[in-house]
Amino acid sequence: MGDEIARCQATVDRAATGDVESAEVAAFITDLARLPAGHPERSRLAATMVIALTKGGGSVPIALMGHLDGLLRLVEHVPSTLAIWPQVRTSARAQFLAYAAAEDLPVDLHAAEKELAELAETVWDVPAVKFAVEGALRTVRARLAAQAGDESAMFKSFQSLAPQLDQLGDHPVARTMRSVVEHMEQVMTAYRADDMDEAVRRFRELDEKVAELPDWTGMRDAFRKALPGMEILVDSARSKPVPGDPRTVAEEITKSLAGPDSQVTDQVRARLIAAGALFRGGEETDPERIDVAIEQCREAVALGEDHTQYPHALTTLALGLLLRSELAGSTAGLDEAEALLVRALDVCGGPQHPEWALANEMLAGIGHRTGDLAASGRFGLAAQRSYVWRALLESDAAGGRAAIRHAVRNAIELARVCLGANNVADAVRALDTGRGLMLYAEVELRNVPNRLKAAGRTDLAERWVKEGRDSEGLRREVMTTLLAHAESAGSLLDPPSLGQIRAALRVAKADALVYLVPAEASLPGLVVIAPREGKPAYMVLSHLEVKEEEVDRYLTALVNRSREIEPVDDGSFADRVDALCGWAWRAAIGPLLDRYFSRTVKDDRVPRIVLVPMGDLARIPWAAARRPDGTYAVELAAFSQAASARLFCDNAAKPPIKAGSTGLIVGDPATAAIPLKAARVEAYAIWQTFYWGARYVGRVPKDGSPSPSGAGTAEQVSDWLADAEPYAGTTLHLACHGLFTLVADKVKAALLLASGELDTDEIIRILAAVPERRIGLVVMAACHTGRSIHGYDEAYSLGSAFLAAGVRTVLSTQWAIPDETTPSLMFLFHHYLREERLEPWEALRKAQVWMLDPNSEPPERMPADLVAMAAGHDHTQVVSWAGFVHGGH
Repeated sequence: MGDEIARCQATVDRAATGDVESAEVAAFITDLARLPAGHPERSRLAATMVIALTKGGGSVPIALMGHLDGLLRLVEHVPSTLAIWPQVRTSARAQFLAYAAAEDLPVDLHAAEKELAELAETVWDVPAVKFAVEGALRTVRARLAAQAGDESAMFKSFQSLAPQLDQLGDHPVARTMRSVVEHMEQVMTAYRADDMDEAVRRFRELDEKVAELPDWTGMRDAFRKALPGMEILVDSARSKPVPGDPRTVAEEITKSLAGPDSQVTDQVRARLIAAGALFRGGEETDPERIDVAIEQCREAVALGEDHTQYPHALTTLALGLLLRSELAGSTAGLDEAEALLVRALDVCGGPQHPEWALANEMLAGIGHRTGDLAASGRFGLAAQRSYVWRALLESDAAGGRAAIRHAVRNAIELARVCLGANNVADAVRALDTGRGLMLYAEVELRNVPNRLKAAGRTDLAERWVKEGRDSEGLRREVMTTLLAHAESAGSLLDPPSLGQIRAALRVAKADALVYLVPAEASLPGLVVIAPREGKPAYMVLSHLEVKEEEVDRYLTALVNRSREIEPVDDGSFADRVDALCGWAWRAAIGPLLDRYFSRTVKDDRVPRIVLVPMGDLARIPWAAARRPDGTYAVELAAFSQAASARLFCDNAAKPPIKAGSTGLIVGDPATAAIPLKAARVEAYAIWQTFYWGARYVGRVPKDGSPSPSGAGTAEQVSDWLADAEPYAGTTLHLACHGLFTLVADKVKAALLLASGELDTDEIIRILAAVPERRIGLVVMAACHTGRSIHGYDEAYSLGSAFLAAGVRTVLSTQWAIPDETTPSLMFLFHHYLREERLEPWEALRKAQVWMLDPNSEPPERMPADLVAMAAGHDHTQVVSWAGFVHGGH
């Protein structure tokens, strides 16, 4: 026993001078463990070693961090005279947890997060200790985010390093560390943009910066280990072949990434990277290379289950078996692949795991190959749940877009599989799994407290209200809790059933929800119909191709109208739109009305259709589709649009709010853009004629001076939105400029108001803070208010933002609208709404039909200046009336 104590004391002495190796510390722990529990030297030597390694609470070399847990377990009692021990123990514990998270050791990360959060609340005011605890908490949260696929949280973990580095003050390493953090952000930005070449380039720059750091940070070795693997993965994703004999290639890769003494996680990672290099992103056709890759995968699986990469090892092995089966043109190996994938799903536990979608997608592929289309559809729908989970989890737009970038493509592929099995109801659900996910997340986040209370977690509901949706770690905890609650999980992640859609259609007095799916490559377009009554149906439409020449010309021409901030006169616009309208009839609306609704709507009324156009089809003015005899679709049917069935059903379930005489009318606020004199006339006439109890802000028509009630500032509109008092009113009409621009690779949509702007995120933020606010109608007579800022399938626009925030009905615009003829349409809409008491969708349709008739007589109450304006312009042109779209009630 004396020999052990002497050896241990000698090791402690060397550690005090910084001259100790990992093997020596391991031997030290082994020697101390031989001493009986309670031996006074056991605790003293272990505590002294921890103090020596941390230099009193500072950083420990990364090579020694793994020993900290074993040392702390040996410390049973510390004399009260050792006042420094509490802060040393806190620092050492934090550093071990950070190391365990980074190295993927079998540690309960949720428990570690809770422990570190508690330590952060009570940490001593010692910079080194505070630095260790906050850094460890950030590392653990980043690891949890990675496991959950939460790209927003991972990105924020990089961004939040900056304040922590400020604690270093003027330390010589601080400047280099800040540069490292900046490069880390650049790597993540490239990754989120799916630009792997740029990510590798930035990673190499990062490696150069990390090389400037001192050894004690431990970052040099970590990055040197990560870079080769990343480069190999990117090359394989680009299908770039790795030359040489496959066994030699595999051996060289595994040796370069993990030695015989490496952690199990490093050995698994090395083998999976080698397999990925040989698979070449699934493009490899050499049977020998595929066989060697499968061997690597089997070795990875055989290394055990006690690490987070185990599900990835299972799915990668299954992928190899599928590749070999496809190459051989047989079903050999499919049974084993299916068993591996089922096991992977069991280990994943649910859609919160990053491997969940891939495993289900491969099982769907197996079902398709074996002719079991029902199973294929079932697994495909399960895979799509993962995208909904990610949309709910991500706390920023860039992370959301990156996480769900494949959702639409997979949804359409799945819908085609379901239709192949003649399961139209599941095809409807499949299509909806890729629609409006980020917008849906905004809707659901408003309802989180109620869901948590229903799940019996009032404590979390109170935290959510107090800390907010962006509280670090809370969003993940809340979503995980709701996912574990069976009732919440189903309603959160699954699209509405056909029965739920039918119920919403009955409430909305609509005949059908209709998805328009564009043709692609050799596959035709589709119309998929969820009717209020009768069986769901679909039609194959070979001409529904958005790349046709006239459609491209039309989409280009749409930007040049006079309520645009900088309008461009283009005389060919009318010709282009005419061509487009003829195509829209031939491609979709003609077959839809003639072959379906002519049979299903029999009571001499016009059918009411709620369209869900996918992809670029969202830009087409379907109500303006023109029959060969010159009749427009709006004369034959009523059209509304919805972002998705989810959001349509959510909106339909809300109680109606009738438009009264009070509200806010905004007329051409003074901005840096061109004045909109006709917009002033429009807003002022609507205010005086229909909403005499409302507040008018902006400029008055007579001389362009500001209204006595206000100049129409962003603050005034924001205040009205946030005003839950009944006297504020329930109607908002905006006749102003709409902004739709690309700023720093980010699309921005906003209402341009006096002294500022009001964008989509701000609208949702304002209304989320006042859930009791009741707004029945928002009309945006401004350009581009219906254009999505996150791609057309997300349908995330100014208009849909209002709907997501609880507004019942919204009129928005698909393009830049003309200032001269828009006032007539808007006045007529409010006339039919207020005077004839029509529903908003019917009022818009009737106003549009009025515009089509050159002999229409204006209503008696239309002011003389508006009548003169209508008489002086051709309001029958498509551009004058078809840009407005109805959504909601």
